[in-house]
Amino acid sequence: MKISVLASSSHGNASVVSAGRTVLLVDAGISARRIKQGIESCGLTLADISGICITHEHGDHIGGLGVLSGKVTAPLYCSRYLREDIRGVAPGLTITCIEPGVKVQIGEIQVRPISVSHDAIDPLGYIFEADGVRLGYVTDTGHVTRGMRVALQGLDAIYLESNYDLEMLHGSGRRPELIERIEGLWGHLSNAQACELIEQIDHPGLKHVILAHLSPECNTPECAGGAMQAVLNKLDHATTLHIARQADLLPWIEL
Repeated sequence: MKISVLASSSHGNASVVSAGRTVLLVDAGISARRIKQGIESCGLTLADISGICITHEHGDHIGGLGVLSGKVTAPLYCSRYLREDIRGVAPGLTITCIEPGVKVQIGEIQVRPISVSHDAIDPLGYIFEADGVRLGYVTDTGHVTRGMRVALQGLDAIYLESNYDLEMLHGSGRRPELIERIEGLWGHLSNAQACELIEQIDHPGLKHVILAHLSPECNTPECAGGAMQAVLNKLDHATTLHIARQADLLPWIEL
């Protein structure tokens, strides 16, 4: 199994997870043109997409879905409470409803949705598994629940939100109510929270950590990456740190 991040930040998110001939697009929060370009940079075409997995309905995760739906025939997977909203955005796509904790097989990849904590309609994270390799995909969650920690044990790799630095957030000049929303239980993970989660789920088999959904205004790759690298150095396992960005595709990471 492998993953490539086409784009990731508060302004747009999309990734590709692949195993064998199965190709999953995870979120479509950038333009259909950028998704097509990113897919082609991965050596694929839109026709190769086996399924589209959506985490939630916010624009930075489905903003390109409407146009994209006219260019692909792959089925879309989302929570049942999100189905009507997605149908309105992408009426031409076949929608399969999935439930947290209930595994679904999409080609060669087993997909297990997990519940996360965000101010959206039944938002999901994912655990993707193929040939015994497990990839966690956690974005847009205000805190890490006990159930999430249990589900994320034993991963080989994790794509993890590290949205903001607390000091930068409070110095950003944003409205107090927006700051409260971002750092609240239904908002986003801070760098410190992302580091804490990695410490909690760390084990010698965790080979890759991909930091994602960094805020351009309240974080920097250096800040998020420096904090996480310090944790990984302390844990002293052979874990490689990657940082996903908005403007640059993160090439295939072989898991």
